[in-house]
Amino acid sequence: MNGPVRPYVITGGRSRPTRAALAVESLVSALPDRPELPEDALLNREHQRILDLCRSLLSIAEVAAHLGLPLGVVKVLVGDLWDLGAVQVLPPVPQAERLPTTLLEEVLVGLRQLR
Repeated sequence: MNGPVRPYVITGGRSRPTRAALAVESLVSALPDRPELPEDALLNREHQRILDLCRSLLSIAEVAAHLGLPLGVVKVLVGDLWDLGAVQVLPPVPQAERLPTTLLEEVLVGLRQLR
């Protein structure tokens, strides 16, 4: 069978990540000096592709887009890698800590006036 890979095969039938903190805007980075993975750690091709992609910081949504996989599948796979200590995951900035859009627009107007 050479058809598309089915998501439930990739995740071993799991539909939810082991960690609830994985939002689509969470940033993922492969750890360059990660510890040796246990012998029973079953990494599939998609796990390896995520590790390759995340040599630079990417969001969960970007990883899903690069791999052409559903967000839920990527969350499960990133959760696996996080549990193994192979990646670092940075949660999204809480809404309260984000700069208001109006402030950013004022800064942009000020920068344009400097020309």
